[in-house]
Amino acid sequence: MRDIHQVLQEHWGYSAFRPVQEDVIRSALAGRDTLALLPTGGGKSICYQVPALAMGGLCVVVSPLIALMKDQVDRLRKQGIPAKALISGMGYAEMENTLEACVHGKCSFLYVSPERLRTDLFRARAPRLPVKLIAVDEAHCISQWGYDFRPTYMAIPEFRALYPAVPVLALTATATQQVADDIMQRLAFVDGRCIRAPFARPELALWVAYGEDKIGKLLRIAERVPGSGIVYLRDRKGTVRLSQLLRENGVSASAYHAGMRMEDRDAVQQAWSKGEVRFVAATNAFGMGIDKGDVRAVVHMELPPDIESWYQEAGRAGRDGQPSHAFLLLGPGDRERAAQKLESSFPTLAQVRLVYQAFADMHRIALGAGQFETYELDLRGLAERSAQTPAAVMNAMKALELNGDLSLSDGVHSPSRVFMRASSNTVYDLRLRDARLGPLLEGLLRLYGGLFEEASIVEELRLAKHLEWSASTVKERLLELQKLGILHYQSASEAPSATLLVPRRDAQRLMLDPAALAERKQRATDRLTAMIALASPKTRCRERAALEYFGEQARADCGRCDRCKARAHQDAATASTPLNATDDDLHQARWLADEQGA
Repeated sequence: MRDIHQVLQEHWGYSAFRPVQEDVIRSALAGRDTLALLPTGGGKSICYQVPALAMGGLCVVVSPLIALMKDQVDRLRKQGIPAKALISGMGYAEMENTLEACVHGKCSFLYVSPERLRTDLFRARAPRLPVKLIAVDEAHCISQWGYDFRPTYMAIPEFRALYPAVPVLALTATATQQVADDIMQRLAFVDGRCIRAPFARPELALWVAYGEDKIGKLLRIAERVPGSGIVYLRDRKGTVRLSQLLRENGVSASAYHAGMRMEDRDAVQQAWSKGEVRFVAATNAFGMGIDKGDVRAVVHMELPPDIESWYQEAGRAGRDGQPSHAFLLLGPGDRERAAQKLESSFPTLAQVRLVYQAFADMHRIALGAGQFETYELDLRGLAERSAQTPAAVMNAMKALELNGDLSLSDGVHSPSRVFMRASSNTVYDLRLRDARLGPLLEGLLRLYGGLFEEASIVEELRLAKHLEWSASTVKERLLELQKLGILHYQSASEAPSATLLVPRRDAQRLMLDPAALAERKQRATDRLTAMIALASPKTRCRERAALEYFGEQARADCGRCDRCKARAHQDAATASTPLNATDDDLHQARWLADEQGA
């Protein structure tokens, strides 16, 4: 077994681990099932990548985030570490080739979306995989008590049962004690251990400000807090309006949301990361893979649905250890709007049936067909077909996901890929005798290597230029070759997708478990209630309340949040104020504290 410090230095160039990372790594190397609770920015990927490389063999990483899996695979390959991903949208031949490469020891990391674990193809190959470590990212998704429960995660215990001697390393950024216990129970931990990094962030001041003029407060934050920042909103149009408003007031800003083209999203993130853009106004789609250390302000313009997501997003500030702020700006009606959004996120059975039927009609999925097939998720098209709003369509699709009917994936850029399915002799014969398709096969093999071994990213425009064809002709003939079974062709896509986990059903007979829905709704309500309580003016200390929610006892109030600062100002004012001070005097002191903080 290799030395873990040598592995860290060789592949990442670091001489030492971050706090808690080494404890997690040594626990996994000792063969113990381990749950690692590391706040945002705690370096979770290092915790499984280092021990996997030290052990040798294959590490299977289960994650629901396709964009994150692709990002991790790309990073590992750039470091010279063989890694592959098995995700929705891949063709059968490509998945089979990926698994065979892992079976024969040609891969150190296999990233798998949870729904792939239950496919016949994966189950047939799983017993032959040389697995030495199983990593479960976003592990809170397996807990029904968690804020992002996903039924597809229930396939993980079945998979790990094939390797009873292989340790499981589960990782998540936020989890209450109840969720942590549930994770360990559902993953069937044996001699398990839970390792928690301290959730307290001494460099981060949590600040809740109240008032109608949110925009004014945001502009004062931009003026008084140096450095870069993120402003979170819950709707896409709001990000565009707010970024424009910031620019009109002299603040460099861009919008970011999942509805943008991937190349535009990448451009915004790159410009912000380089300091060319100061603020990004974004939905929660902005966050994956962010490692910018000098973020000084994270601002939430609306009440988050739960403490978990709020604390995770707030934690993107101050990763370099320098003083930073996480602001939550609240105004009249915010609580009511949050409650309405929660209510609308649980659609009626009739709405779900309408959307399910529209989805099947749009993609012409026959009854009993479509299992483990992936389809583009066109929210606007489905909204028109089902006479629902796009938001209602999305909520219906999420209800189907929670019901175990399908799995949703956010839109990520998937470039065009080609993988040869036919034998080299068949392809050679076509190249010689087929005047229409032969030149295309010739061009593919000349421009792209290894097409018989694994799928390769191809560019239709490059092929078109090489062949002196139009790009549309290239695409048409690639599809023709696919129909003939010569190759697998997946054209570029940036759209979100849905993968059917069970054969398509009759929409009118589709049922949702009312007890399960009621339970999920109650849990979501409880999480929102906890968020409202933490944001209340009656809270003594924001950080103490957050830590207690996650089961960590604070030794003292933080002294940095708006409540601690207001109390300090009030104490100072009381010491210098006559005994007959009025309520207006004390209100003025609190207002001053709020303004100084913002």
